[in-house]
Amino acid sequence: MKKYLATLIIPFLFACSSSDKIKDKEVLSKDTQGLDILTGQFAKDIDSIWGVNELLVASGKDYVKYTDNYYTRSHISFDEGLITIETVGDGNNLRNAIIHTLLMGSDAKGIDLFASGDVPISSRPFLVGLVVDQAGQKITNTIIASNFADYLIQNKVNARPLENGQFAQYVVIPMVANHIAIRAQRYLPLVRKSARRYDIDESLILGIMQTESSFNPYAISYANAIGLMQVVPRTAGRDIFQLKGKRGEPSKSYLFDPEKNIDAGTAYLSLLRTKYLDGITNPTSKRFAMISAYNSGAGAVLRVFDQDRDMAIEKINRLYPEQVYRILTTAHPSAQARNYLIKVDKAQKNYRIIK
Repeated sequence: MKKYLATLIIPFLFACSSSDKIKDKEVLSKDTQGLDILTGQFAKDIDSIWGVNELLVASGKDYVKYTDNYYTRSHISFDEGLITIETVGDGNNLRNAIIHTLLMGSDAKGIDLFASGDVPISSRPFLVGLVVDQAGQKITNTIIASNFADYLIQNKVNARPLENGQFAQYVVIPMVANHIAIRAQRYLPLVRKSARRYDIDESLILGIMQTESSFNPYAISYANAIGLMQVVPRTAGRDIFQLKGKRGEPSKSYLFDPEKNIDAGTAYLSLLRTKYLDGITNPTSKRFAMISAYNSGAGAVLRVFDQDRDMAIEKINRLYPEQVYRILTTAHPSAQARNYLIKVDKAQKNYRIIK
């Protein structure tokens, strides 16, 4: 078996122009349409049923699905490895949600996270191997899932008060200890395919996926970043389609396809390396710049060093890689970007392939 450990680079959403002054396209603006739709459709219903401060929605690393006319919801934290299923309805609603959650498939295209309704039961559940029942066996079919749901309701149900005076019944199901590594392994063949196609290191792609989504195939953020590598259709997506000779931007369905999403994210890494950050000579310095740019944009990264693109690159080339890292993790105006570089650099250390 191949072992993993890592250290490399990343990039993502944005780009700078080739003119002397660094000019970002309007890539730094968030696409909040998804959030607006979500809160507009759900917030009123959820407030009336669950009470205030109870709105819970899907994100990059969190799967959230409402069912039973919003009286029941399932929340999978892919980072923490916890599945919380709760209801303000009755035990039958809770049991049904447990079964459907444990047996849902991996095809995010078939799951509408912005609507109330059961997810389809799949013959190849995504959570197989990530969760085991009370006897330690994998949950592969409705019989095992039903028996486990009965066990949980009889032995593991808790209740918590809501601000509207009602109580929510809930169960918490832990994933297995190595759940992140299991998910990473599932996507490794697709990662290797894209790595070869674009000449990008596998550990870089895996590091991005862990940092962006924790290998959550249903990932969607408030900025309308979609899928495993959290690609935003209107920004990175358009650049990727242009690279491929296509018009427009990738659809949500396109980016929810794991193979297409990994290909798109890796293609953008290639663009960052060969176009937007071209001219940075030290590969480690370029790696740090790419990581930061994946989160905040290449233009934002270069402006940390100088308002003029060529001068920024020249200044980066005068520095040791350690100095570039220190500057980007302390002087970048975005706290998110500063932390992102630290997180990704650390995550990649777990994915360097030792042959």
